[in-house]
Amino acid sequence: MILFKLHQEDMLSFYFNRSLRLEDNLMKKYELFIKTTKDNTIKDMINDFKKNNREHIKDLNDKMKSLGIL
Repeated sequence: MILFKLHQEDMLSFYFNRSLRLEDNLMKKYELFIKTTKDNTIKDMINDFKKNNREHIKDLNDKMKSLGIL
């Protein structure tokens, strides 16, 4: 049972951290898109995406903290 618990904690940590890395990569791509486009409609849309992305990152960090995942 202890082995299963450790394995489960490792998996949770791996997937939460992977999700954070993916969200971070998206944020970097959004920044690049904003710098390269001149269309304000697209910039507004990307800024909405960035806002959602920041919320995802906050939610992931909050959940990780509540589960004791570093």
